Amino acid sequence: MFEGLERVVYTKDWITMVLMLVLLSITMLKFSYSERFSKLFSLLYSEKYFTNYSKTKPLIFNKFHLYFFLIILFNISLLLFFGFKAFGSVIIVNDFNFFVKIIVIAILYVSMRYLGGYLLALMFGISEFHKHLTLLKISNLSLVFVFCFPLLILINYSSSYFHNFFITFSIISMLAMLLIRYFVIVKKIRENFNIFFYLILYICALEIAPIIVIYKMFVD
Repeated sequence: MFEGLERVVYTKDWITMVLMLVLLSITMLKFSYSERFSKLFSLLYSEKYFTNYSKTKPLIFNKFHLYFFLIILFNISLLLFFGFKAFGSVIIVNDFNFFVKIIVIAILYVSMRYLGGYLLALMFGISEFHKHLTLLKISNLSLVFVFCFPLLILINYSSSYFHNFFITFSIISMLAMLLIRYFVIVKKIRENFNIFFYLILYICALEIAPIIVIYKMFVD
């Protein structure tokens, strides 16, 4: 008698749906905010974009940024998911559940980062500066992850050696672009803090504190 063996089938259908959702968001931006979407790419060589849209009402919480928030959220979550699958030591029982957990962590990080920045801005009396700094961050992240999207498609539909190569290349490219853009952000922050200690306090509260809190929540 032959015993039946359970056949385990792994599907990428949910990843395809996520990629389609990102593509739909980019398409909506392209057709609904064609001029602003095109001018976003001018960040590669100038800061004129901020001059043109720094007086938009509402400045941060608008539909344009909502679409880009979805793009950033799903792109960074997918990239982290691919990275953990390829190189991580974490045992992943259910791919989709693990992806959802990454999304939850990303949302918590963004929320804590914004809230921390908002409270510090009130403390230092620089609320208006915080709004424009947030615009600067969102715009830079949006630009980086629009370029990241084609790489995620290559990762998902590549196989074998090229799969890991595209993951490594995507992570390195994204980190390089984020680092370059981050220097612009730090320069803007430095211009508004005459005391170096306040600058370090502001950066630690925005960058380091949320990571530590999330690590304690999900790891410890």
